[in-house]
This record gives sequence, structure tokens and C-alpha cells, in this order.
Amino acid sequence: MKYITSKDTAEILGINISTLKRWTENGTIECTKTAGGHRKFTIQHVRDYYKNNKNSDKNLGLGLEKLEHKTVYELINKSDYKELAKVLADASLESNEITVNNIINGAYMKGVKASTICDEIVEPGSMIVENALSQKYISHVEAFISRKLITRSVESLNQNKPNGSFNGKTALCVNFEDNLPDLGVVMSEIILRHAGYNVLNTGSHAELGSLQDIIKKKNVDLLLFYLCDMQCCMATVKDNLSKTASQVKDIITLADNLKVKVIFGGSGINFLPDVSDQINNTFNKYSDLEKII
Repeated sequence: MKYITSKDTAEILGINISTLKRWTENGTIECTKTAGGHRKFTIQHVRDYYKNNKNSDKNLGLGLEKLEHKTVYELINKSDYKELAKVLADASLESNEITVNNIINGAYMKGVKASTICDEIVEPGSMIVENALSQKYISHVEAFISRKLITRSVESLNQNKPNGSFNGKTALCVNFEDNLPDLGVVMSEIILRHAGYNVLNTGSHAELGSLQDIIKKKNVDLLLFYLCDMQCCMATVKDNLSKTASQVKDIITLADNLKVKVIFGGSGINFLPDVSDQINNTFNKYSDLEKII
């Protein structure tokens, strides 16, 4: 669980520390208290405050003004996701982590659905970076740095959803062995957590050979694999396609044998026409993943 200091929380809300203390005491905003009585806050606490106090947008604006991100707030307030995606792409290429974080966390605190953040801001922003790479405006290294920065920021949305069995089910998110980027897997994890799943995530370069043992040991109910089609995804490179197709077949067989639901995400699956017709559950948009689960 990632916590925000009282000082930062007060700054985001546009209030002073004394007011924040009073608000926690009268229940205006929730917090977590340590054994020693210290108050700790999460993004979820701030988001719940705005959700329960519809007329508090002014305070959020003041907090972001202090952080010199008034423009970002205005775009979030107008639900201008197209422009936010552009700002996200530019900020990530400039290694401006503060702006990237404010876009992702600001939208989330405003009450924007996690799937909307993924579909309308993060994915389009990532494609802007991918297009810049395709046109050789940026190098592969710059694209990797951008994607990693965005991934790190998006992953913070997971840190505010406890890894608990809300619906009694466990999901295992897996990247293909030759699939370097893990942004798609991270966003899938966010959707699953928000749906109440306890989520295990292997990250990049996972070896798929021991999946059966892990599924049994962790009592996994759902397997999710993500395969993108971006240039940094080696699993969809021509030389690796046969290996990836073979892995997909093995995964389907394993899931059938163990009676585990399996979902494949990402447009990279379109590179595997020989096996795609064997797959029942696929998604390109995270709003579609919400419906499947």
C-alpha cells in the first residue's frame, strides 16, 4: 500500500494541516491510523472524498495550481481525454514524471473509471509514442524510457487496492516469455483488482514452464495473458511467432485440463491466425475486460 503524507494530502485538497486533521476527526475524509496514532492517506482516500463531496472541485484545482499543473486539472475537469493523452506522451518523453503522475492520479481521484484511464488516456498516449518511434522521431531507448515511466505511474493505481480476496477469486497475469513491455499486464491487473480479484503478476520475461504448479499452489481461478503489437514486443517478431503460437496452444490445453478460465488481451494475438480461433475470451479495450470478468 502506497501512502501519501498529510502535507501532500492537504496540498492536493487545497487546505492546511489543521483542517485536514479536523476533517479526519469528523469523518469528512477517511484515513488509516498507525498504532502510534499517526494518520496515513492513500489516493483512494482522496478519491473517496471527492466522490462524496461533489462541490469540492475548487479545492482540487487549488491543490493542482500549487503544484503548477492547473492545465492538467482543467483537462481532467473537462474530460478532454484526447488532449490528456497528448500531454501524457509529451511528458513521458521529457521524463517529466510529476506531470505523468498528476494526469494518472488526478484523473483517478476525480472519479474517472480505471478502464477509461487505460483506454482513453494511457493507450492513446502510448500509441503517440509508438508512432513517433515508427517515424524515427525518437530512438528505441527513448521509447523504452517513456513506456517504463508511464507503467510506473499506472502501477500506483494498484498500490491503493489491497491485494485481498474481495470476491474470493485469484487471477494470475502473465506476460509471454519474449514480451518485453508489461504495461498491458499492469493495466489488466488494475481492472482485475478493481473487480475484486486477488491478483498475482509475473511481469516480463516469465518462464511459462511451471504454470501448472503455480496454478495449483495458488488456487488460481483465472489466467490472463497480454500480447501487444508494439515494436518492443519481441513475442510478435516474425522469428518468435511460431514459439508464441505454440505457447498459446499449451496454455489453452492447460487451462482446459485444470478448469481455469483463460483470457488473452492485446492486439498482438491477431498475428497468430492459426490459434486465434481457439481462443474464446479476448479483449483490446479494458472496458471489454471488465465485461468478460
